[in-house]
Amino acid sequence: MREGALQRLPKVAFVAAALLAAATVAAAESPEEQLIGAKCTLCHTSDAIYTTDSSRLQELVERMTAKNPEWFRGVDSRHLLDALGKMLGEPQVKQAREAWEQAVARGKSLFTDRTLGTTGKSCADCHTAASLGRVKDAYPKFNPQLGRLESLEERLDTMVRLKLGGDGLPPGDERATSLTLYLKTLR
Repeated sequence: MREGALQRLPKVAFVAAALLAAATVAAAESPEEQLIGAKCTLCHTSDAIYTTDSSRLQELVERMTAKNPEWFRGVDSRHLLDALGKMLGEPQVKQAREAWEQAVARGKSLFTDRTLGTTGKSCADCHTAASLGRVKDAYPKFNPQLGRLESLEERLDTMVRLKLGGDGLPPGDERATSLTLYLKTLR
């Protein structure tokens, strides 16, 4: 894939690339890697692979084995830690993580960018990052004006057009993807 191409892909493509990389490794490697590919991807079809802090893998393994003891019965946690570390170190996953981190950084910058519109305001002028910590859980959300569910990306487009006086952030716009990814990292 061309350099920078991952950065232009929507979140779903990021996830698919990482899961494909993990599944490829799991198919050819240890039982622990196979277990990760078979079980962990049942729940983690999101940005988890990009936001996993490799220094906290021990905590992650403990939490997941406590949550799903039947999946991990008889599995040595040291081997599971090694398998996770190896998978996170795979070149495809590392490349995807870097693209993810760059997109989140761009989104964070856009959050305070007063040039998204013509009003001289930014998202941060009305919203604190702390106040948006649960935004990822709120969308899609029913919008009575539209009479349907509205995605976070659609909401951002509307906010940029109506509140910031900008041209908006149409679907597929790298800025929309980056801003969405940043908002989804807030806690």
